[in-house]
Amino acid sequence: MSYIVGALSFSFVLYLIVLLIIFKSNNTSTFFEEKKKYQNKDIEGDLLGNIKNGLPKIVDNELFLDPNITLQKTAKELGVPKHTLSQYLNEEQGKSFSTFINELRVEKAKEYLQTKTNFTIESIGYESGFNSKSTFFTAFKKFTGQTPSEYKKSIGFSSDL
Repeated sequence: MSYIVGALSFSFVLYLIVLLIIFKSNNTSTFFEEKKKYQNKDIEGDLLGNIKNGLPKIVDNELFLDPNITLQKTAKELGVPKHTLSQYLNEEQGKSFSTFINELRVEKAKEYLQTKTNFTIESIGYESGFNSKSTFFTAFKKFTGQTPSEYKKSIGFSSDL
């Protein structure tokens, strides 16, 4: 009996080593292939129209100022599935939903920094739709390369607020 177990163990180890060598030498292994996002998924014409017509309305109505806005709420507002809206933003605009919303919020904050001189920088962040001061500062710096205080100074306002 021990002879059979030894032979089976040796065969198993040998096959395992051979398989490992084969997979290491094969760079296009099927196990580790990276899948392409949205491959073979085109957005239907009517859904595409809903998105293209609806996104400007989201911007014009300033729905991005709602601190609780989500991909799901926005997709529902546009009448499209949330994955379709996400796909559109990723493919057509090259950005995620949160990046899209934060860019709009930063632009609004820049406008507020120029016009609402009696507001603190933190309150401008909240007015722009951000949930926290740190999120506001991080997003502002990411999109403008400056902190809100630096931006305010660069446009000619003092930063004593």
